[in-house]
Amino acid sequence: MNINFTWVKEKALNEIDIFANPENKPRLLHLEKHLNQEQEILAIDPKNNRSIKLPLHQIESFETMGHLVKVNLLNQQNYLMQKRLKELINLEMENFYRINNSQILNLSSIQSFQLGEHARLEVQTKTDTTYVVSRHYAKNIKERLSCSNN
Repeated sequence: MNINFTWVKEKALNEIDIFANPENKPRLLHLEKHLNQEQEILAIDPKNNRSIKLPLHQIESFETMGHLVKVNLLNQQNYLMQKRLKELINLEMENFYRINNSQILNLSSIQSFQLGEHARLEVQTKTDTTYVVSRHYAKNIKERLSCSNN
């Protein structure tokens, strides 16, 4: 099967056009189902040590705790993952970005931001939690925030 890509900047981010032979319809319906599937992660409830699937849109941030990652939800609940923070870098496609050496933040949960001390960026989320973006990651986060406002 030959796949051709054409990149068009004017196209909406949530829209993809596919032109195909009707014989490929079952394959493309399977692909559509996969692309529209809500992303989830597997975490551990620290209260009862059971595994639970968490939808990504409910997660505010990830925070390192050595060889574990603490998952902070928008409803103020916390879960754990047996991973390291650097293993979650693939979540950038889902609007999660590293803001310092110990945290990854869901940029869609940001309510406001302002400059803090020592060229750091302070980010306020919808849950009224303040996160500090280090100087190293501030430029990237500002670019992401300005892109999402357009």
